[in-house]
Amino acid sequence: MNDPVAAYFGKVPELHKRQFVQGGSGASFYFQTRLRIVRELAAASAGRLLDCAAGTGEITCAVLQSGRFSYATVVDISPAMLQHAKELLMSQLADPELEFVQSDVFNFKSDSRFDLILCVGLIAHVGRLDILLPQLRSMLTLDGRIILQTTLTDHAGVRIVRALTAPRELARRGYRISWFSQREISESCKVAGLRILEIRRHSLAIPFGDRLWRWGNFQLERRLQSWASRHGADAIYLLGTE
Repeated sequence: MNDPVAAYFGKVPELHKRQFVQGGSGASFYFQTRLRIVRELAAASAGRLLDCAAGTGEITCAVLQSGRFSYATVVDISPAMLQHAKELLMSQLADPELEFVQSDVFNFKSDSRFDLILCVGLIAHVGRLDILLPQLRSMLTLDGRIILQTTLTDHAGVRIVRALTAPRELARRGYRISWFSQREISESCKVAGLRILEIRRHSLAIPFGDRLWRWGNFQLERRLQSWASRHGADAIYLLGTE
């Protein structure tokens, strides 16, 4: 497979799936908290859903299980990830009309307009917010919403991890991870004609916490959620049109 993002994610679907069901680590707590927050932010939307990087489908499934969406387009660049998402959604959902599309988000085209677009776990791997956000905005209904997730470089732990792992991650993945600050997200949204309606933060992101002590890292994440909701490394944005 020529695309390095697709190639990388083709190797990790089982690992990705486990994070949503296992416990006792900072990573699993992070994935499950992300799912919970996205589900909560999606609660005010209904109609047609687009998930432009569905992964193995757990977050997509959690949003669709609300019963508020009659139609969903499920997109992922990795055929392996998309197949796992399809198997999960087809086994768990009976009512929504589902469409599965294997595509790079930048090449994805649709004649439909969507009431909610999920963009979770994506921008670190593709960057190019100046192209991505206007494209997503063009696919929204008049009152549509976007849920956008990013890890923030404003967080000290993130900066430490980036400094220590960037060369190794480039060699392992075959592409550079894209990192964003709150200011960069805010400016990109403004240029795209999007306004930030809500921001939810989480994750202590203690550098290499799971490697040092998985259970201890999990306990810290669990016990310090209130602090992380104000200062956490991960931010999930609810966006609307201006």
